[in-house]
Order: sequence, then C-alpha cells, then structure tokens
Amino acid sequence: MQAVAQATAIVLAGVSLGWIMLFSFVLSPVAFKQFDAGRAERLVKHVMNAGHGILGLIALLSAVASLVAGAYAGAAVAAVGGVFAFLCRFALAPREDKPIKGHRVVKTARIVASGLTAFIIPVLIAAIVLTMMRV
Repeated sequence: MQAVAQATAIVLAGVSLGWIMLFSFVLSPVAFKQFDAGRAERLVKHVMNAGHGILGLIALLSAVASLVAGAYAGAAVAAVGGVFAFLCRFALAPREDKPIKGHRVVKTARIVASGLTAFIIPVLIAAIVLTMMRV
C-alpha cells in the first residue's frame, strides 16, 4: 500500500510540475509574443482561472498520497505547493477591478503570472525527492 501511495504521490507531483512548466515557459511567453498585450493578459487570466485550481488540487492530492506513504515532510512540502497554486490563482487571475489612479501596466503581467507560478517548481521538486526518500 505504501509503495502504491508513494508512486501516486510522485506521479501527481510530476503532473503538477508539468502543468507549471507548460504554463510558465510555453503558454505565457507565447501568448505575450503572438497577441497584443490585452488579449494575452485575458488569455493568461482565463488559463489561470481554469487551471490553477485544478493544479492546487492535484498538488494537495499528492500531499495526501505522500502522507499515506509515510513521507510526512514530502506531504508538507507538496501541500505548501498546492496552497501556493491556489494563492496564485486567487491573487492574480480574478483581477477585474479598475485601477484606482492612472492605468494598469500590462507589460509586467506575464512576468508576474508566469514568475509566481514558476516559483512552485522547486517546491514540487523537493516534494518529489522527499517522497522518494520517504522522509
């Protein structure tokens, strides 16, 4: 049972890692390169609204599987990654409010969206390593 849970935790953390890499290094840069800034920002926000909740859920499921496998540190680190994915979604994606003064700088939207999401990569790598070591 523990071996299956360990393998499940590693696979789920790997799926989360793949989603983050696809979003941060493929989708976001290509969107801002191919579309105008407003359309690219809307696309990135839409993808974050649709996908980052699922990403957080998958990372939390990886934490549960790590916990079942006996890798308590791996479970804690994967849970931190899942919570951070939810925070990225709720902090960045649903921003529909109007700027208070002046105008919103759209050029930094790609850096913020993909950068904050990319910061989850080392957390999930640490979760995978700790789960593999059953720590």
